[in-house]
Amino acid sequence: MNYLVIYPGRFHPFHLGHKASYDYLVKKYGADAVYIATSDKQAPITSPFTYSDKVEMMTKLGVPASHVVKVKNPYQATEITDNLGPEQKADTVLIFAVSAKDAERFNFKPKRDGSASYIQSLSSAGKKLKPMTKAAYIDITPTVNFQVRGKDASSATVVRQLFIDGNDSDRDQIITDLYGAVDTGLRDMFKQRLGVTDNVVKMMQ
Repeated sequence: MNYLVIYPGRFHPFHLGHKASYDYLVKKYGADAVYIATSDKQAPITSPFTYSDKVEMMTKLGVPASHVVKVKNPYQATEITDNLGPEQKADTVLIFAVSAKDAERFNFKPKRDGSASYIQSLSSAGKKLKPMTKAAYIDITPTVNFQVRGKDASSATVVRQLFIDGNDSDRDQIITDLYGAVDTGLRDMFKQRLGVTDNVVKMMQ
């Protein structure tokens, strides 16, 4: 049985916590099996980055662009699953890998006849997994703490706010902490997408 592992998310921005989850999945399932699914939807403040922006961030951290897929709904990712033919689907285990919080997006309730839902928890599924024609599984990725500019950054929201609140030197350090070097292209992208000016109103929490 093959594996198809989809790591879905918004990734505004893609940060070290996301990369740690991706690395965990690659180690567990193999690099060829793991795909990141994200959309091109943007919204002021909460979802400022384009799909192309996110691919650039991911590739800077070593994620192959060929394993990043633009989808309408990351938590369905039919653009990925529909690429498999009937025989492949019958021989492939489908896994969505998400944080414990994002697992709440999925419906685990039994069907009306009492049988198990299509979406099932990987941790309670046992050793014999069903192919994606019969079930899909949710694997919970570990939460990894990381720091930017010497401060705990537990989420993308925190990263965005630290970037907005900082000065140019702070922002260079944030980019360095996230992506390994002062990348002026990424820094300027962040400034543009986050609307950084001399007077920035704090984001809503």
